[in-house]
Amino acid sequence: MIASLELDMVPMPLITYALALISLLFAGPLLALAASKPVPGEVVLVIGPGSAQRQALIAAAGGRVLGPAEARFGVLALSEEDGFAASLLAQGAWFVVDGRRVAFLCGVET
Repeated sequence: MIASLELDMVPMPLITYALALISLLFAGPLLALAASKPVPGEVVLVIGPGSAQRQALIAAAGGRVLGPAEARFGVLALSEEDGFAASLLAQGAWFVVDGRRVAFLCGVET
């Protein structure tokens, strides 16, 4: 019983506190991004598997990829279709969020 009391009183390592703080710092922007709904006719961020698959599902949903560069799991896309976001999800995208919100978080005005 004495040994278990001693173990319970050992403080958490500093790295645990640091990781908790880092998680809290990133939680706000990630929650803001996840909660942003795509606006029809505006830029969206498409998060999904592989570059070629993302490009194919964007084309199948009636949209086009914007810009020459893309991230490992996401790309900005645009379409005038009203159901573009729903179609992207049906085609296999993991997430579709408002691209304007992403630009704002990155410091870019649209």
